[in-house]
Amino acid sequence: MLVLLDHPVPTSVELLLSGTPVLRRPALGSRPGALRGRALARDRPDVLLTRSMPTAAETAAWGAATGDRPLLVVLLDRTAGPDGARGSATRAHRPNGRRLPGTGTAGPRLRVTACPSAGAAEPPADLYARALATAERRFLAERMGPVLAGHLGTARPEAASVVLVGAGVVNLLTGLRLLRDGHRVSFYDSGPDPRSDAPWTSFGCSRGGGDARMFTLTEADGYFASPGGGPPPFAQPVKDHGWGLADLARLGPAEVSWTEDNARVPSWLARSFTEDVLRYNLASDRLWRELRHDAPELFHGVGLRKGILRIYSDQDVLEAHVARQRSLTERHFEILPADRISARHPALAAAHRAGAFVGGFEVDGFTVQVHRFLGAVADAAERAGAVFHWGRPVDGLTPGEGGAPDGISCRDGETVRADHYVLSPGAYGEALLRGTASAGLIHGMVGVWLTLPDAGRRLRNSLKITRSGHTAADANVTVTEGPDGRPFLTVGSGYGWTGADPDNLDPTQLDALYAAVDDTASSFFPDAFDAARRSGLLERSRRHCVRPWTASSLPVFETVRTAGGGLLLITGGHNTGGFAQAPVTAEAVAAALHGESHPMHFDYHPNRLRMFYGQKNARLPE
Repeated sequence: MLVLLDHPVPTSVELLLSGTPVLRRPALGSRPGALRGRALARDRPDVLLTRSMPTAAETAAWGAATGDRPLLVVLLDRTAGPDGARGSATRAHRPNGRRLPGTGTAGPRLRVTACPSAGAAEPPADLYARALATAERRFLAERMGPVLAGHLGTARPEAASVVLVGAGVVNLLTGLRLLRDGHRVSFYDSGPDPRSDAPWTSFGCSRGGGDARMFTLTEADGYFASPGGGPPPFAQPVKDHGWGLADLARLGPAEVSWTEDNARVPSWLARSFTEDVLRYNLASDRLWRELRHDAPELFHGVGLRKGILRIYSDQDVLEAHVARQRSLTERHFEILPADRISARHPALAAAHRAGAFVGGFEVDGFTVQVHRFLGAVADAAERAGAVFHWGRPVDGLTPGEGGAPDGISCRDGETVRADHYVLSPGAYGEALLRGTASAGLIHGMVGVWLTLPDAGRRLRNSLKITRSGHTAADANVTVTEGPDGRPFLTVGSGYGWTGADPDNLDPTQLDALYAAVDDTASSFFPDAFDAARRSGLLERSRRHCVRPWTASSLPVFETVRTAGGGLLLITGGHNTGGFAQAPVTAEAVAAALHGESHPMHFDYHPNRLRMFYGQKNARLPE
């Protein structure tokens, strides 16, 4: 995406533009007409960011140089669109209704989006950040809209056969949603049945990690800058307070490219991406509530516990998180000092005395024991007619006429065909995704788990702990129960990047990650930690899972047309939010198979970041 900025901007905005593909021509806006028209024709930008509407002659010159491509204008500091309508509505505009040179019979397609200032108190950098985000989203929609419409137009609204590859929590809830629509659903998963007692190392992320998952409105947050400034320390070893858990000698060009993609996302685009993700958390909140109402059997016996307590080691971070939470919901959040939290939750009394946290606040949300939840969803899917093929690895896509996918290839040599396919392989799908736009986008990020006893049932709510500057900076503590009803605390935390290979684990760095989570557990629950160590529970409960991460911090939703006229959909890369966004992902899949558009099809398009930078490998799907 190339933006032409035609007017002077304050220094704060100049800093904002760093790393952004913007052509700055500050003299053009004060001299609109032939000069700006020549610049538009010469530079052929995708977007004009301006304070004054282009004239018919300028638009003609721009349109003649760019052919049939839509001409996008973001108009700043206006309270009305080009036709006088107030607000930031988007309008199509054809000057004077005349045919313009080089544009065909329809004339140039001018799309104007007004981006009014929020008022004199709004910092200029905030206004331009909104304007650039508007331009990027509009550019994406204009480029991808016709392609996605063409793909969705091939879907038949009637019930069809659907093969889902991967049976983690995202695809299981997706399959259950498709069964409600009348589709014939079958699953293929390389691991054993999650309802079995197979070793935890034989499962994927959903069943292989700790028996706990959490939903709040801020799951799947963006990961772009470390507290000290700069990008996250992916290649810095965990033992040196970094996120690098891989054997660094085995990293190659794919990992270098991935980390560079993350590092160069400008601050305004990072914020825009994060806002998109959090918006889907809001949608998932509604869908989770509906699911609990419509299918209560899924939540019986799975350790459902409502309400989350967030606690912090740093007052400034606490206040910033309260402000963000308030931006997402109308609910009032009271900052609770550490002494009040300790009185309400005696399990945290020792941590309070040691000064481990300064305060916190309570938010809406819930936790479940995800292993039990997977079993409940699988049971419900089987009752509705789903067929499961456990222990059946899928190695790739079978190409059909013109190279379009025409089935999935199982490792045992069988080719499986259906009307539609939904792939959600977690961090383990690189071979399966080969040839798609999603290939290479998803890397592995290890999180580790341990369990402590809570004999006195002294923790009322599951927790989110934020320890600023700590190796295990963010930890979830979930109140759980064993098979006999005994209470436990399941602690999960850590960032351990593996690169493209989820099995590239350096044992030394993995031990360092375990040690960091041990420190969190012992700092906040010293008595329970000592009891777990003495009884052997601590060692027995240690496990890790590999989460699917993307450099952009945007999940992936890819739509591909199959050789048979159906759809192949790829979902994943949810970072730390696969469970949280599972219901809304299921809705987006169901919409696609019904031939309907869903905002996620655009927002999570795998080429979004590539298209922004104009990379050559940002090909449009056929």
